[in-house]
Amino acid sequence: MSSTTIIIIVAVAVIWAILFAVFMKFNKKRQAGEQQFVQENANKAILHIYGKSVKVDGKELSTIDHKTGQYGQVIVALTPGEHTIESVYYTTDNVGTKTKNVETQPVTITIPVQAGNEYNAAMYFYSAEQRKAYYKGDVDDAVLEVELELESGFTANTHAYIIVYRECK
Repeated sequence: MSSTTIIIIVAVAVIWAILFAVFMKFNKKRQAGEQQFVQENANKAILHIYGKSVKVDGKELSTIDHKTGQYGQVIVALTPGEHTIESVYYTTDNVGTKTKNVETQPVTITIPVQAGNEYNAAMYFYSAEQRKAYYKGDVDDAVLEVELELESGFTANTHAYIIVYRECK
């Protein structure tokens, strides 16, 4: 190997190590912020929304207290009761050797929440019952499930579901 090749390999390795350290620090900071947000709102229901363009009870996200979670989800603290959530949900699907992004139009759901609980709202390609059977019952409680139909030919799946799970503690 020539000295130029070795220098390039070393430079790439150093840049990778620096970026890895920066992103690890960023992730730890985001995780700590998420934990702090949950602790500060222990008397409320915490909802993790895996979507974008989120509105809560008709209000834009910028007008309510929220946090971006470790995995990019939107986290909101809600008072007990029913809340209307509007969001564009998205996920990826493997079609043969290709990966396709699947995105919904804005979907509005009404979720009953209880103080002291955490909830997750996301899009899945399987129903809550299918997931429960797959994991032999070892799953969180499904609070709400909305079935969506997908355009045929776009993905390998013809149905998707918006499911809200209450985390079991």
